[in-house]
Amino acid sequence: MQHFSAEQLRRQNRIVLVIIVVVVAAGLLVHYVFNRSLQPVARGDHQRIAVVINRGATDKQVANTLKNKGLIRSQLVFDYYLQTHKSSGVKAGRFYLQKSMSTPQLVSRLQTTNYAHQK
Repeated sequence: MQHFSAEQLRRQNRIVLVIIVVVVAAGLLVHYVFNRSLQPVARGDHQRIAVVINRGATDKQVANTLKNKGLIRSQLVFDYYLQTHKSSGVKAGRFYLQKSMSTPQLVSRLQTTNYAHQK
């Protein structure tokens, strides 16, 4: 069995502490970025933007369309949110959405046929 000197133990403890601090900081940063990405792009912008979702569009295609229209901050976060909150899938049709809508609000709209106007 190997015995460590007090100096070696202090050095190991510092290394472990630095690793823990870095992991916690990274986790907090990811949490902040994720939550920020769920928020509206422009809270005060209530202008309606027409978005057409084609029948059979994949979640990634929907995210790309919304990103191109300036309705979401992150395609990756939108796609992840959609995958984890998929109750009925995105409906096809024309939707009128706003930049003041959060990602959860957008997903709710896109999954509701009442808001899908036929092309």
